[in-house]
Amino acid sequence: SKNKDGSGDPLEREEIRIFMEGAFDMMHFGHMNAFRLGRSLGTHLVVGVNSDESITKCKAAPLMNNEERLAMVQSCKFVDEVIPNTPYIMSKEYIDWVIETHNVDYIVHGDDP
Repeated sequence: SKNKDGSGDPLEREEIRIFMEGAFDMMHFGHMNAFRLGRSLGTHLVVGVNSDESITKCKAAPLMNNEERLAMVQSCKFVDEVIPNTPYIMSKEYIDWVIETHNVDYIVHGDDP
């Protein structure tokens, strides 16, 4: 997105969109704190929720299903927008799609693998 003056510099814009993603299985304080910190870096937090299939392939089957995890993330006051079925391992093409489709300025990630 652009500024009123047409410039595209995120630091000059009124809205700064942050993206983060994760499994968010068994929602806990650490997840909420990650959302709080992510949201504090901008004005709009977009959260990708990994699909059951991609979590199972890369880690183990989640305890909560897609719908339950999506509902938990959507209910957090720090989250403005949710993208379902985000792959656990994001390709460059997927990241480019997220940036373009959701007007993301910055992508953030916690210190967990």
